Amino acid sequence: MMHENVWTPRAPNSQWGFTSESKPDACHRRPLPSHSHRKTLANYNRFDNILLVVFFSHARYGANLDYHREVYSDYFPNILYIGPVSREDSGFDHSYDVFVDSYHSDEDLSDPSYYKMAGRMAHHMLYTALQEQDCYDGYLWVPFDTLLNIPRLEKFDQELFWYHSPWGLPVFNPAQDNNLGLGLHAPPVNVSPDTSINLTESWRGWGSDWWWGDPHVGVGVCMEAFQKVPVHLRERLAAFTNGETRLIGGSADTMYIPGRHRKIFMEVLGLFLETTCFLEIRYAYSAALGRASPRADSLCGPCEAWRAFTFCNWWIYQPPFNASFVRQKWEEGYEVDTFHTFHWGERDGDNVWRANYENVVDVRRLLKESAERQQIAFPVR
Repeated sequence: MMHENVWTPRAPNSQWGFTSESKPDACHRRPLPSHSHRKTLANYNRFDNILLVVFFSHARYGANLDYHREVYSDYFPNILYIGPVSREDSGFDHSYDVFVDSYHSDEDLSDPSYYKMAGRMAHHMLYTALQEQDCYDGYLWVPFDTLLNIPRLEKFDQELFWYHSPWGLPVFNPAQDNNLGLGLHAPPVNVSPDTSINLTESWRGWGSDWWWGDPHVGVGVCMEAFQKVPVHLRERLAAFTNGETRLIGGSADTMYIPGRHRKIFMEVLGLFLETTCFLEIRYAYSAALGRASPRADSLCGPCEAWRAFTFCNWWIYQPPFNASFVRQKWEEGYEVDTFHTFHWGERDGDNVWRANYENVVDVRRLLKESAERQQIAFPVR
């Protein structure tokens, strides 16, 4: 397939029920921001046709963007950084670093009854990236503060969805015993309680309970979008939840969407964007529907459904917020494909956050160690 950087109009039509998005003989990519390009390491091409979409819920650019690009552009020639404002405060040379999408990016934590996180609608950024950037074989969507274990991600099939699937299987790992259970893997996303129950009545607020019962972003709101999804797709998803109507949610802000399922994913995600449904419900639900739809044909046959790949993605709240966390989990027998939150710096004695370039060095060291665990040849700068 030819790839050319030229502007073309976008007018995707709804294609509920088609098997997959066909690839034209010649596909025309929109150019990425000019300052996002760096050459990958020599002869490394595993992600040449993948777009790495890195989102910022807050405009915390600076070293977070610079260090991220320094490490991961060695492996991803196509990176789109997207966030709520531009980076022009750093000067002209950085004014095109970030594709700006400020949809519902305001933050207001003053009202405990309506906790408005800045990233609650960050999935609008994902929709924007998918709409503006077609012609890729796949899209890896991650927060800026997520560590990517590239030697592990090499082993994932780029034709399938990757997310914390409750039904998928971990990718083969030569460093583990590879039993079919999930005992030594990160927790998967959650299946919601019965959606016919008023979960708001017993909801104790964010911090005590998860988002399911939140009256502004929870199941009650999300069901407005769910009811608009074609019945045949809802029924196919229900086959994975014992025939019951359920939503899927959890730490699903790191995921991979195959390019052939781009349109069906956008169609489902677009329904939820018409509501204020919390991003971690709609992300996972869109991915689950994508693999349960006729368009996800390689995932949905009687023997194929379990071929969806589940990330060993960890969401951590306690230090270490650096590569040491991965090494700790290795010592405990676990794997880490990705984890959030990863920090490119830390707060000093005056409680001021400062970047630490040693994290760049240590991540590269970690990638080398991971490649040895995975028994693969892997270049490191």
